[in-house]
Amino acid sequence: MDARSRGNAKGIERVFVVGAGTMGHGIAMVFAMHGYEVDLMDISSEALEKALQLIRNNLSTLKEEGLIRVRTIKETLSRIHPTSDLQAGAEADLVIEAISENPRAKRKLFQTLDSLCPRRTIFASNTSYLNVFPYLKTERTKRMIITHWWAPPHLIPLVDVVGGPQTSPETIRTVQEILRSLGKEPVLMKKFIPGYIVNRLQRAMAREIFYLLDEGFASAEEIDRAVKNSIGLRIPVVGVVGRYDFTGLDLALSFEENPSIHLVSKDRKPRTLIRLVKEGRLGVKTGKGFYDYSDRSTADVMRERDRKLIALMRFLKSPAMR
Repeated sequence: MDARSRGNAKGIERVFVVGAGTMGHGIAMVFAMHGYEVDLMDISSEALEKALQLIRNNLSTLKEEGLIRVRTIKETLSRIHPTSDLQAGAEADLVIEAISENPRAKRKLFQTLDSLCPRRTIFASNTSYLNVFPYLKTERTKRMIITHWWAPPHLIPLVDVVGGPQTSPETIRTVQEILRSLGKEPVLMKKFIPGYIVNRLQRAMAREIFYLLDEGFASAEEIDRAVKNSIGLRIPVVGVVGRYDFTGLDLALSFEENPSIHLVSKDRKPRTLIRLVKEGRLGVKTGKGFYDYSDRSTADVMRERDRKLIALMRFLKSPAMR
């Protein structure tokens, strides 16, 4: 996983990442690790400082796990250029938009960048559910695409790739080539749908999770134990579609027609989730959510998560799993 020299795909050398938050800092880190010069932009100097610290922590974890060398840390950090000036995008070959899911803010950003960036620049949005393609009415639409990364970006391979009605085949090929050179697994959607594949599956699960919690059927700990010791083990091997072939499609059909399992309506409000948000229990970033992390720093919690992910990824790539 150590840093590699960039493939220089289609002349892409400088990357402009807009938004240094949860996803932006990790995306910037991945590009910098692979030899790209990265301008990481955020209007908040505090967000930039936090982003750089998180990047240092992530790189330190990778070093401790033997995935990168010591010199990679210095080299990677030297390629990341924090800035609060949108004008830094004037030299970009590729723009990655990773700001909040605010339609008005995204539209304004893309329109500003359209007049600022060179004609060659590709625009990629990390949006989770917004159809950003109507935000521009210029020739740029041929070089506009969605690349939805997964957290943590420096470890999770999946990137959802979606072209718009005017996105050129060359843009799609170039972006896929870049992502593969970064060690990512780009999954190309045939057309846009909010949430793509996995987010839609997770949304369906979320309704049932919060229902089980709200109605007192099981605790958060028991729900997680149940999943980790069942589908959590099976999914990496057979997936969520392939598993029906092992179940038998006749049985799968009978399960679907079973009237005793009534799934939760989308109109039902998740009471437990609403209560926790009102209490300021937002998860790892505030020290408490469904679980209590207050006895450790955010960096320590993230480091533990990353080490477990790395161990799992090593196991899945081991000869025993091939």
